[in-house]
Amino acid sequence: MTGPLSVQSPAQSNSSVLQMECNNFEDPSEITSYSYRIQSNGEIVVDWTDAGIKDMFSNEHLQLKSGQTYTTEVHALNGGGFTSSDVKSSLIVALEPPELTGVFYRIFVVS
Repeated sequence: MTGPLSVQSPAQSNSSVLQMECNNFEDPSEITSYSYRIQSNGEIVVDWTDAGIKDMFSNEHLQLKSGQTYTTEVHALNGGGFTSSDVKSSLIVALEPPELTGVFYRIFVVS
């Protein structure tokens, strides 16, 4: 949750747990809590949930579907009652191993 989305989202094979970590939120009024939500294809999987002051949290007992992309949004609340902009990160759930293509790549390291 530390930067913009890459071209290719990371993948995981666990279909029941999403673990999130957010960092680099800073505020002179001190952060008092974080909130997150999880979406997939425009549908809310988990609505805004208060995570307290912890910067690492997980949501268990989910029923994530293979092949779908899940996006987590996180924002921070400060001592003045102001909420930060949302930070987003996505991943793909892949329950099946990738297909072997038979294409062979050789990587050369030049030092």
